[in-house]
Amino acid sequence: MATSVILGLMYSMDRVFLYKCNNYNKTEVDKVIRQLVNTFDVLRNIRIGSRVIIKANLVSAMEPCKAATTHPILLAAITEYLHSKKCAVVIGDSPGGVYTKTYLNHVYTITKMHETGAELNNDFSTKKAVFEKAKVLKSFEYTAYLDDCDLLINFSKLKTHGMMGMSCAVKNLFGTIPGTLKPEYHYRFPNHSDFANMLIDLNEYFKPAINIVDAIVGMEGNGPTMGDAKNIGCILASQNPYALDYICAQIIGLGINDVETVKQSKQRHLFDENKIWLNDNVDNYIVRDFNVKREAKSLMFFSNKNGFFSRMVAFGASKLFTNKPYLKKNKCIGCGKCAKICPAKAIVIDNKKAKIDRGKCIKCYCCQEFCPVGAMVVKSSLIMSLLHKNKIKERRK
Repeated sequence: MATSVILGLMYSMDRVFLYKCNNYNKTEVDKVIRQLVNTFDVLRNIRIGSRVIIKANLVSAMEPCKAATTHPILLAAITEYLHSKKCAVVIGDSPGGVYTKTYLNHVYTITKMHETGAELNNDFSTKKAVFEKAKVLKSFEYTAYLDDCDLLINFSKLKTHGMMGMSCAVKNLFGTIPGTLKPEYHYRFPNHSDFANMLIDLNEYFKPAINIVDAIVGMEGNGPTMGDAKNIGCILASQNPYALDYICAQIIGLGINDVETVKQSKQRHLFDENKIWLNDNVDNYIVRDFNVKREAKSLMFFSNKNGFFSRMVAFGASKLFTNKPYLKKNKCIGCGKCAKICPAKAIVIDNKKAKIDRGKCIKCYCCQEFCPVGAMVVKSSLIMSLLHKNKIKERRK
């Protein structure tokens, strides 16, 4: 096939680039960032003097070794390149909690953002948006600093996520919502498909110029904050966040129906898995023993049918196959953070221990995400745990 035909085919598809990178060594990271820049015109041909905002994942005040946040070495490497183009570079995010200078400075310090060489966002004002083209998020409040840029880079971290299955490029845009408002959005969109569509609407509104994923070391298990660091060994990038998330899901052993944002973005025709151009075989990157949590959501088709028997089957299936937040009492310190952040007010502190009202719980997993000691975990039913173990064994063969 002629080179011109190959290039034409490549640019007619959603391009997802994978780069081997086994550690955060500066020399190796700089090499990968140079490859990334040479690959994407939006970076290579950036206008001199542009103002660039990097939306990092700074979910909480956690050290880089915890694998919960975008690593500062990667942010420093892309910042160094942008500075060589005389660009002004700002790194920002709105993690869970108060959106104030004092709190964000604490997050910046612990996540080592001061080592990136970039300016750190110091504008904590908010604005309201109306988005008529949205599927579910017709109006919302967002962090105003995002308006002041010529180019937006979405630089996420690949992690498991209690509610959405995976946190990656699409989920990272939830950080455009001010921290204290996040529980409100969980309550507005308690249905997982609606919540996923809300995240997709945010991506469609802000439309980052490029999406990059830190998957050198990701997080498995009790993600997105209290899981375990897991070496994945790559960096990924794409201008299509939905195609990018689809490939990232594959790498950690998840399918389209396991990650609601991937499933919903496919249904909205925002990517086609058969029209993704890869520079390398994704099989070379798959981690076959990655610890993820699954729900058998496909079994819930019973709930769409009428009749007493179908409703009873749906009820039984929901009990057998649906994950739920679970408290490890021996770890709970009774701090009350879960109770404060729970949008459904389903948690109280009783005898210095958290207690979940299952009737009120909307399974948003805010409690699990923001518990400071990892006492809240995602618990799968016995049947789903056995099915998951069998699937891991199959992947290891």
